[in-house]
Amino acid sequence: MVRYSSVAFAALALCSLGGARAQPFSDPRSDKNAAIASSEFMAQPRDPACTSDRLTSTGGPGPQNPHTLAVRWTGFSNYELTYKGKIILLDAYFDRGKDYPPLGFSAADVKKADAIIIGHGHYDHMSDAASVGIRTGATLVGAALTTDVLKSESVPESQIKTVTGKGGEVLNFEGFTVQPILALHGQPDKHVTQVLEGAYNSLLTKAGPDEEAEEKAIRARGTFDPRVVTEGTIAYLITLDDGFRIMYRDSGGHVTDYEKAAMQKLGGVDLAIVGLSADILNVPTEQQAVEHANLYKPDVFMPAHHDGALRGHMPLWRATEPVFQALRDNDPNLVAVSRGYREPTCFDTEINIEKGRKR
Repeated sequence: MVRYSSVAFAALALCSLGGARAQPFSDPRSDKNAAIASSEFMAQPRDPACTSDRLTSTGGPGPQNPHTLAVRWTGFSNYELTYKGKIILLDAYFDRGKDYPPLGFSAADVKKADAIIIGHGHYDHMSDAASVGIRTGATLVGAALTTDVLKSESVPESQIKTVTGKGGEVLNFEGFTVQPILALHGQPDKHVTQVLEGAYNSLLTKAGPDEEAEEKAIRARGTFDPRVVTEGTIAYLITLDDGFRIMYRDSGGHVTDYEKAAMQKLGGVDLAIVGLSADILNVPTEQQAVEHANLYKPDVFMPAHHDGALRGHMPLWRATEPVFQALRDNDPNLVAVSRGYREPTCFDTEINIEKGRKR
């Protein structure tokens, strides 16, 4: 791979201001892959989807180039993937209440989606899946514990795909496939989480009756079934039709034999979107992220489930930079990327044809 100097990148940045030769976006792998920074690529016009902070699902622009993937984080483990006019939502927890930082949109603003992929059925991963699914007509995918909740919320069964993740399941969509893989929900050390939560919340005011009622209504749109840990958490391998591979895992638990078996056949993915461990302390969080990266072998790692409430349950953001440093120490070629709410990260998926990953 080719590594570009800071001087070269300064030159590229200046070129990008020139209009006709502006890069359509800055792919996070561009300093490690010559194909992304080719003159042909740089000559393309700037793609609005790669600069706009408005979600495609709420009316914002989608990528114009058929080999551009736009990725936006929308809090917790929520991500929006947009590719070839298709919109994939990863988890759906948008109306989080007054105890959370605002995302800049509401669940009601989400008007378009083709698939809603739900990692597990806890409310902070699926509380808005039913309403968004009904409004958009999207296919909703999840384990039985998850889809049982969706059925109870009047989602038409024709829109629901129940999966086990135990092998032999591949869901075919126009432009991409989804392979469910049984994962394991994170099980943080309670001595750590309870002590830190208690100390943090002791410094803050208590929630009022209105806030408690709001939180209760949100929590009702999920499941607290303890089987979520071992039966209801699914990782997903999403493969675009030009071979670009995305591994999505919305909880920071240890890897399973099902994940190991799936990855033995692949060798690696282009992008891993992975929930950080809820252990909060840097060392165990780093160790868990490295375990995931060693298995998935991604080119790019993006975190999930790393923001938090202002108070209450797990009211602490999970520090990304120590995790990123540990990941880079473990694999200097890995690119780690974290954006703010709705900020786009775009990928040139066409290079996967050259890499031999076209499926």
